[in-house]
Amino acid sequence: QVEMLVNGVANPTLTIAPGETQRWRLVNASANEFLNVQLVGHPLHVIARDGNPLTEVRTVQNEMIGPGERAEVLIQGGDAGIYELRSLAFAPDIPAQAQPEMLLATVISGGDAQEPQDLPTKLVELEDFGGDEVAERRTIAFQMPDTPPSFAIDGKAFVEDRIDTIVKLGTTEEWTIRNESGQWHPFHIHVNDFQVMSINGEPQPVNRHDTTPLPPRGEIVIRQRFLDFTGRFVYHCHVLVHEDNGMMAVIEVVE
Repeated sequence: QVEMLVNGVANPTLTIAPGETQRWRLVNASANEFLNVQLVGHPLHVIARDGNPLTEVRTVQNEMIGPGERAEVLIQGGDAGIYELRSLAFAPDIPAQAQPEMLLATVISGGDAQEPQDLPTKLVELEDFGGDEVAERRTIAFQMPDTPPSFAIDGKAFVEDRIDTIVKLGTTEEWTIRNESGQWHPFHIHVNDFQVMSINGEPQPVNRHDTTPLPPRGEIVIRQRFLDFTGRFVYHCHVLVHEDNGMMAVIEVVE
């Protein structure tokens, strides 16, 4: 079993006062592990993903954060006591990615109680890419073939000097990204945040991400605006054992 460190420490102790509101910035800085974060007895009030605020607070009991993903949550201290911050079991039916439940940290609620602050509901307005004129629609496949390359995008392993996708500056594109394997792949692209339009056909609220999980045998639809820079960068799976073995491609933005 992998031991997860929090701020470089195994099972650190975190403190909060009963009723106190704290803002936690959660970063999954692991190479390959997924975190399904839960603070026992405390809902997580999610306010941002990947450094981008949500349009409204989303309250959940646990939040999945893949490698490279970030989430920001508000926590309000519960009754005085000791609580486990843990990652719930993940993908038990996928042997290569199955993870047991694991303890991340111990949270102690104690000291003078505070009057709980009113939590926000609405946060920011985000422009909806759904109304953009789409210059190009592409389908991109993440693959784990039985024969080499074992990790591929559109049948090809990463080659540094090969340009796989050319896009035009000042345009919006819509990508359907398909997962043709039985494992999870957090899709990540450099430079441009994107809007997830749908996951397995389910429409998503207006959002901004730079990393988002690609479900096994599933697909996501995203839209991106290429507005600011020309040049080359990459998109890839953020499970690093997959990326390092070929699941990465080069994109170039041109005038």
